[in-house]
Amino acid sequence: MDIVTTFLIIFGIYLVIYIVAQAIGIDKLSEKGVEAGTPFFLMWKTERLNAFLTRLGKKFPRAFFNIGVVVSFVGMGFGFYMFGENLLRFFFQPETAGGVVPIIPGVTITGLPLVYMIIALAITLVTHEFAHGLASAKDDIPIKSSGLLFFLVLFGAFVEPDEETFEEKVGPKSRLRMLAAGSYSNLIWGFFFFILLINMPAVLSIGYNPPSGAYIYDIAPGTPAAEALEVGDVIIGLNDTTIETWNEVSQFMADANAGDTLTIVTLEESVTVVLGSSDQNETRGYIGVYGADYWKPKPGWSLFLDPMFAFHFQQVVFWCFLILFSVALFNLLPIPALDGDRMLQNGLRLITDDETTVKRIIWPMRILSLGIVLLSIILSLVMGKGLF
Repeated sequence: MDIVTTFLIIFGIYLVIYIVAQAIGIDKLSEKGVEAGTPFFLMWKTERLNAFLTRLGKKFPRAFFNIGVVVSFVGMGFGFYMFGENLLRFFFQPETAGGVVPIIPGVTITGLPLVYMIIALAITLVTHEFAHGLASAKDDIPIKSSGLLFFLVLFGAFVEPDEETFEEKVGPKSRLRMLAAGSYSNLIWGFFFFILLINMPAVLSIGYNPPSGAYIYDIAPGTPAAEALEVGDVIIGLNDTTIETWNEVSQFMADANAGDTLTIVTLEESVTVVLGSSDQNETRGYIGVYGADYWKPKPGWSLFLDPMFAFHFQQVVFWCFLILFSVALFNLLPIPALDGDRMLQNGLRLITDDETTVKRIIWPMRILSLGIVLLSIILSLVMGKGLF
């Protein structure tokens, strides 16, 4: 099933839910905690989740959330450095600058990366919001509401602490612990996925044999590969070079020239093509295939696994790592509406009671942060960086 068909089915389910909700009655559903009065949007509030987060939050030691405050301020500083240093690269070494773009499904992210991003974003939102709830419970800040929400193809969670208690009845230290918890949790989970990523061969070895080729999962139309290969072919040799991983294909092609004759050996046959020109370098050879390591399932595991599952799993883990760390660091910047802004304000209030001094520090930091991010986004879009 292709991505477009999958999304159409999801949208169809949304429409059915909306029609059913209208028939039952929006107010009746709202009394039960279900908000379904807007097409393509569904929200479920539940007091059971409030109680669960409260019980669990009480069991955490306060030191855990105190460490989160320290980690988050370090993350704020690192975020400044990372975004600032990357911005300078646009001016001095543009080819090495990383793309900074907003996540806009179907615009900045399309195709299979969109699916991986949706999964990663859901994990990011759930871990972020639930951590806010746990920290709130530890400092006796009541949770007004919590639950799950669905919007188009996006899925997430929300936790709404009592704003009056947060602003008026607890001190800056309690507010800092609650504000830092979301990004702190994202960083912890991001580190978990990073460990998983660097140990991926060991993880996949549970159900797969070591890589034994390069699996082709897509072919660009109008390229040499389009005339000779098919999706699902496994490359095991290029000329006289044995291929066991996709990285070996990339290494071989780095030295190939446009116009060269290349013999491609697959599990089924050998084919010969004349290499085209790369868009980035007219002299470099180009096949036109997109691939990944070919992981063959071990005996018995083939009933549950196939080579593409290994590829999809690796991509989901990579995107979880990328989104968790990116969202955590971005959220810690002192930009209005982000947690980092209120964190910096409350941190300064621990040092001084002079609101004028706080404003004199916070406003330049806001302007600097916003300027770095906006300029990075503009330059990324102009240069076509960060688009998937």
